[in-house]
Amino acid sequence: MIRQAKRMTNNSKLLNAVKTSSFTNHIAPDNRIPTIEVALENENKISNKPRNLLSGGFSWVLPTPRDEYDFLIANPKALKDLGLDPSEVDDPVFQKIVSGEFYEDRKAFLDKGFPMPYAQAYAGWQFGQFAGQLGDGRVVNLFEIDKAKQEDVNRHKYELQLKGAGLTPYSRFADGKAVLRSSIREYIISEHLNAIGIPTTRALALTYLPSTLAQRHAVERCAIVARFAESWVRLGSFDLYRYRGDREGVRKLSDYVISELFTIDGNKFQNFERISKLRPDLTNLKDDSLTDYDKMYYETIIRNAETTAICQCYGFLNGVLNTDNTSILGLTIDFGPFSIMDKYDPNYTPNSEDHESRYGYRNVPTAIWWNLTRLGEDLAELIGAGQKLLDNAEFNEHVKEEWEEDIITRATKIIEMGGEIYQYAYTKKYVETFFKRLGLATGLIDEKNPDSQNVQLLMPMLEGLEKLQTDFNIFFLKLQDIDFNNSSYEDIAESFLERYDPNTNRNHKEDIAKQFIGWLKIYNGLKKKSAEYQQVPNAAQYNPKFLPRNWILDQVIEKVSDSNGKDISYLKKLQDMSSNPFDNQSWGEDLKDLEESWILQGEKGEEYSMLQCSCSS
Repeated sequence: MIRQAKRMTNNSKLLNAVKTSSFTNHIAPDNRIPTIEVALENENKISNKPRNLLSGGFSWVLPTPRDEYDFLIANPKALKDLGLDPSEVDDPVFQKIVSGEFYEDRKAFLDKGFPMPYAQAYAGWQFGQFAGQLGDGRVVNLFEIDKAKQEDVNRHKYELQLKGAGLTPYSRFADGKAVLRSSIREYIISEHLNAIGIPTTRALALTYLPSTLAQRHAVERCAIVARFAESWVRLGSFDLYRYRGDREGVRKLSDYVISELFTIDGNKFQNFERISKLRPDLTNLKDDSLTDYDKMYYETIIRNAETTAICQCYGFLNGVLNTDNTSILGLTIDFGPFSIMDKYDPNYTPNSEDHESRYGYRNVPTAIWWNLTRLGEDLAELIGAGQKLLDNAEFNEHVKEEWEEDIITRATKIIEMGGEIYQYAYTKKYVETFFKRLGLATGLIDEKNPDSQNVQLLMPMLEGLEKLQTDFNIFFLKLQDIDFNNSSYEDIAESFLERYDPNTNRNHKEDIAKQFIGWLKIYNGLKKKSAEYQQVPNAAQYNPKFLPRNWILDQVIEKVSDSNGKDISYLKKLQDMSSNPFDNQSWGEDLKDLEESWILQGEKGEEYSMLQCSCSS
């Protein structure tokens, strides 16, 4: 093989970290490859061969060896959250692990305490149609390690996986590869979303594969993203078991989610319990008590509702939100044709192939609830049973005909209640997030009925933004610096209309100004009321100074590609800016002209705005 010679060391903290694999410990494997020994003995015969699983939730699989590996970059914040030193990036063992090269000795990794890698199986509803079995078609899951900090409300472990690592049993007709273009995009956006407070999967490192090619719109060179998350279980993981009619599989996966993902330091369903205390009327089943399976369903609903709300407040759109792209933990996951909305347009979709705008801005909250309804159907027997039936040993074996009507009635009720919980959790987080971006005290929000502030302030704001046609993010940056004591409402409105173009804006400038001034008065009134509270959000901590726009990503991709991976200066600069979007002191002293160009963001012209991408990656 052609590769740069690297001296093996034992200094890598990633190499020496304690590694686990809870998913494979709890979930049954592919029945055709029941053990690691069988997988290793038959790797070339069956391990990567496409097939439908008759049972089980994963298959043992190893990364595909490549001719060349060229380590490009690792994110410092991601390293820190994994408890790794910045110097780790220079360690050849670390580089081999995050590229998959470490696994080329097909058995030695087991001797070093590494679990056997695997690919997860799942199914999915794609654009409203059930697609059958899907799964990790180019992803290999490696292992779990402890987080550096154990103080958040999420799971205390991260699971590391490689995207673009080669064929798996779930590749179907694909090639198991990820092109450099899409890999750079995911590497950057994952850490940017984390930096601005959106729950997300993370990106650790990027490795270029200069001799590995893939055919997309054209022949492209490939890469591998080492990424991590508390869990990679999706709603589609449950779709798979329901599709197969595997009642035991649904229950075992649910038990895994409850015990390993939703139980933190002995406390279960922390988000559900928080919402339940605020609105007990939403979670009261009256003549019955909620089971752990009911609460698991509601915990997933709340997590996804809140993540969706934050994404809407920052104008982030994933572009493909099928059930297989919807996390059980409510993380943004599997970035394809994503974009950050430049101007407020509720009809905008970043996906050029989403012709009906199913996953466009205005439809995203409904689309996520649609997915969660499918999850409710997957769990129908468990959430329909109630505790008495769950404790009945006969229920584990089969469902009696006389139970069916009660199960259906209860499951329907649980899902309907879930809709109310979703709407409340979404609206509350939506109003809170926008209030923080506006520098308004969240104490002003009616916790029982947050929609009142939405109607009073936020809906008129968005209506005005659509007419202003100003940049969505820059709007908040400008607003946070306005001194209402020394500026008239008319002058403020004029400053937001300085780029008004009668050739592209169908609304009269005077009408826009009048409407916007009306909103400014409401907003300023709330700012004065906010001053009465001890804790008022600093808007500058919630309004990023920089966003990795699509045109910037295209520029970086071109720079790395044209240099065949030799010049990563633009990539490094983009990493520094997008991972530290509120702190320009962390952007470094190099490439200042480029930095200034990128900071212009929404002032670059229409040809740079509201760009779309395809699903090809």
